[in-house]
Amino acid sequence: MTVRILSATDVRSIFTPRLALESQREAFTRLGAGEAVQPPRLLVSGPDESVSFCYSSRIAPDAPAVSKFGSVNPANAARGLGAVHSVITVLDAETGAPRAIINGDSVTGLRTSAATTLAMQQVAPEAQSMLVVGTGAQARAHLAAFAVTHPEAELWVFGRNPAAATEIAAEHGATAKPDLEQAVRSADIVVLCTSSLTPVIEDAWIAEGTTVASVGSFAPDRVELPPSLLGRSTVVVDYRPSALTDSGPVVEAVASGLVDPDRITDLGSLLTGNAALDRSPANVVTYLSVGVGVQDAAAAEVILTTAEKQNVGTQAALD
Repeated sequence: MTVRILSATDVRSIFTPRLALESQREAFTRLGAGEAVQPPRLLVSGPDESVSFCYSSRIAPDAPAVSKFGSVNPANAARGLGAVHSVITVLDAETGAPRAIINGDSVTGLRTSAATTLAMQQVAPEAQSMLVVGTGAQARAHLAAFAVTHPEAELWVFGRNPAAATEIAAEHGATAKPDLEQAVRSADIVVLCTSSLTPVIEDAWIAEGTTVASVGSFAPDRVELPPSLLGRSTVVVDYRPSALTDSGPVVEAVASGLVDPDRITDLGSLLTGNAALDRSPANVVTYLSVGVGVQDAAAAEVILTTAEKQNVGTQAALD
């Protein structure tokens, strides 16, 4: 029994932001059409506010089973390590035998940012300025993804570490903003890429017509976006069943009666035409991403197919 092992370098040589965007379009279109097999996500809490996760899915009933297992450890910043680590395993569609092990961190950054920008194409296609809040891997990935979906727009970055924000801005042709409130009030799209347990922006900062995306509210205790904002927004999520149980702002807003769960739209419904977004110029839209396994399944299919054709990666025996 042999498997193909793909490192982060291998993944980056194959999985470009543009290819990632198309993989996520397929993922959410299949999910919206009811074609994907998508069980609930598994979360396992740990020490120091860490949480381990497992995403599993098939993009179609006869497609390979794909599972991503990893962990988010905020305390890693003090250790000089990234907060998120994961691996993706792919099983053969017919035999179920292990087919590949893929570096999950490189896939997650690209597939998550691609999903966000795919959603922004649906809800704010004419946006001219994007503010990314955060200086980690997701912030970098989102700046690269916006360069594909909104190539003419201005890109801004804010981080608690000004030096890191300046460095990231220079890498992506963006502008580092020193004042978070002013930047939020001015941006057409605000993307929060943090792991904060509490809101990093205030509801009052969000002007009419703004779109706000939350990438870090991936668990019930992660609330980087004020739930009150959802009460005056059109709420769009990546996948409604997981958002209702796992997205901190959504869970709080629904529980407090600020948001009717029946009025929450998911990305797959917009892509398939099963739902439409009636947005006025003054309307605020919030998009919340928890992450679903079908994203990894679609990404893994593209990556592994290309790797096998080009003989990228390392073959290893497991028996």
